[in-house]
Amino acid sequence: MRYSLFLLLASFLIGCSESEVAQDTDRLGLHYFPLEVGTYRIYDVEESIYSVLGVTTENYELREFVADSGVNASNNLQYIIHRSTRSNETESWHLDSIWTAQKSTNLAVLTENNVPFVKLSFPIEHQLEWDGNSLNSLADEIYWYNMQLPDTTILDSLYQDVVQVVQSDRGEDFLGLENRSEIFAPNVGMITKESVILRYCQAECSAEKEIESGRELIMTLKAYGKE
Repeated sequence: MRYSLFLLLASFLIGCSESEVAQDTDRLGLHYFPLEVGTYRIYDVEESIYSVLGVTTENYELREFVADSGVNASNNLQYIIHRSTRSNETESWHLDSIWTAQKSTNLAVLTENNVPFVKLSFPIEHQLEWDGNSLNSLADEIYWYNMQLPDTTILDSLYQDVVQVVQSDRGEDFLGLENRSEIFAPNVGMITKESVILRYCQAECSAEKEIESGRELIMTLKAYGKE
């Protein structure tokens, strides 16, 4: 009888601990960067490449699928993300690249083409700043949170409590234009991405603010789920 009561009490305490852990991680904001094998997100993408010859714009779909997980060389759990593209819904997916992701109670890291970026810093707080390039050899890049956004509706889906990560808000000057940001929703992940990097002509230009090179990328979440 005592043994049965002990097991019942132990089960109750374990259940409470798991619930408390889930609540704690939500308070930190880890649910803004969900990682689970079998989950996917599909984005509509508009990408424009600028050169002295003009601009070329391409529209396509991008699918991010968490294909697997495992322990890496640093003994940390990482997730393998297969990124595939297609021109439209009638075509098959074609593997474009393989990225990895991991997170702790301090930060969420996405390794893009072998370059790690600190996408989120925990706990999530309005105007909190961190160096997105702290784990790579690139120059410091200060990211910060904007939590003063309204609820966002995309394709009839309502996303509440969204958080914007401003990666660059340098704006425009005589050299060019640069603005980059991503918006995350709880238990979903990134729902939109906007990146504009333009360089203006500096010599023998045919017009003011003539674009010499650059790239504009807009990603909008279309669907997400688990297979």
